[in-house]
Amino acid sequence: MIRNEIKATPIFSDHMPIRVLEKKAGRYVLETEFTDYHLNAAGSVHGGMLAAFLDCGLAGGGASSVNDGEGRYGITVTMTVNFIRGAGPGLMRCEAGVTGGGRATKFVEAKLFDGGVGPVASATGTVRVIELG
Repeated sequence: MIRNEIKATPIFSDHMPIRVLEKKAGRYVLETEFTDYHLNAAGSVHGGMLAAFLDCGLAGGGASSVNDGEGRYGITVTMTVNFIRGAGPGLMRCEAGVTGGGRATKFVEAKLFDGGVGPVASATGTVRVIELG
């Protein structure tokens, strides 16, 4: 009998590595580098990738509002995305902040910036904050 090797399952951040720049009191700032791998047929970063990055910002923003995010995780319950303009490969920053909510349910806004004029996309959402393990 041959024993199969167990391989770790890839996780989301294997495909879009994220660096957290700030995580405190309901404010969450992160960045990632989009490459040619993330482009659509029109040569812009695929909207799904932008939405996924906004989702990370919303969830992290919500979690950061409780104990500065220590031991907390945000689960996006609802999300509305507004695509403002196309963006090519390169460094992108997401700035998110809590706008309201209660003890465990937070309302969060996020915007994506690529160094061009104004934001690339924005989102609003509802985030449920849970305690990790």
